[in-house]
Amino acid sequence: MATLSGRLAVPPRLSRWWAAKTPSERRAAVALALLVAATLAWLAVWQPLQQDLAALRAAAPAERAALAEAERMAAEIAGLARVSPMPPAPAAQAALERILSERGLRGSATQVEWRDGRARIAIDAVRFDALVAALDALDREARLRVVEATLTARVDPGTVRAEIVVAR
Repeated sequence: MATLSGRLAVPPRLSRWWAAKTPSERRAAVALALLVAATLAWLAVWQPLQQDLAALRAAAPAERAALAEAERMAAEIAGLARVSPMPPAPAAQAALERILSERGLRGSATQVEWRDGRARIAIDAVRFDALVAALDALDREARLRVVEATLTARVDPGTVRAEIVVAR
């Protein structure tokens, strides 16, 4: 078997074919091989790149519009944070107590405990719609949001046992 540069093994049949060719035929074969390699490179690399580039150019206006909308929403959210300041922690505790009392849930709450800026509330039996209304009021008036909740259905329809953690 003939070798080129000691590493590349050339099949003997190809080696004999190459040796039988004249220098001009060899140049033509090399030129044809280069043309085939360039065509394959164009088909395998350049053409897909151009197609992807065209698709990205077509999608760019929609992406710009989505970015502008996201920036507008971020500015709106930042503005909301500045407009409605959070009440201090003692005010939040008082608001929690007030809302639970107003909604008639303070008497049925077995636990209302504040720790690390969070309130843990346990209610043995509460109507689900009353609980949702109280949580909505906590969100709107005291800016206290549910961060953890376990609701267990009771035997009475529409009644649950609630273990809720609210925080800012």
